Amino acid sequence: MNIIVSKNKEELAEKAALTVKELVSKNPKATLGLATGSSPLELYAHLASYCREGLSFSEVKSFNLDEYIACPIVEQTYAYFMKENLFSKIDIRLENTHFPNQKDPEAYDAEIEEAGGVDLQILGIGRNGHIGFNEPGTSHDSKTHIIDLTESTRSANARFFRNDIDLVPTQAVSMGLSTIMKARKIVLIANDVTKAEPIAALLMKKKTLDVPATVLLDHPDCDVFLTEDVYEAAKKLVEASHD
Repeated sequence: MNIIVSKNKEELAEKAALTVKELVSKNPKATLGLATGSSPLELYAHLASYCREGLSFSEVKSFNLDEYIACPIVEQTYAYFMKENLFSKIDIRLENTHFPNQKDPEAYDAEIEEAGGVDLQILGIGRNGHIGFNEPGTSHDSKTHIIDLTESTRSANARFFRNDIDLVPTQAVSMGLSTIMKARKIVLIANDVTKAEPIAALLMKKKTLDVPATVLLDHPDCDVFLTEDVYEAAKKLVEASHD
């Protein structure tokens, strides 16, 4: 696991985006695993800029990590998020973009395999250490599946639902941890100090079901991009745990 520390969100996004740019430049038919939420927003803005400058995504395939089930606000679905923040800004073909289906979740794993597997998977991280929507306690062997969202996750996402937790979906369909781990390369972004606790768990290199992201400790090619404030806060938590 490579820890890459940046001064701020902008610098982090540029470094992470260059990793994607390098891959697509070398392999125009690359398959990307994509995440939603605030963490990758600046990265996606850089990808849009690269596309305007001539980098083509026309042959790229994408597989999104997750999607809400029974989302009451269309604008908060992850399909809408991706269209607004990335797909409408690059030349990717919409037929090459994919989202998990709640009616047959594990078919998503087969679909990814048929596409040749994910070359690079982008991840954010939840305050409780979830990646995708794999909440604490999720099996490391899990494939794409339906998940009951925890109260902490729903509370964290309420800001996107008029600050009304009753509007936040109670379930989602998500790539499983084993699905994520099959990606050839993983880029995890943590640019919010509220994510310091699960990042501390990664720094301590202790794999546990209580912090799903720690499964990444076993991945052979995982870059963790952190802002300085997240890194310093996580380091303090590590030091405190040794006292």
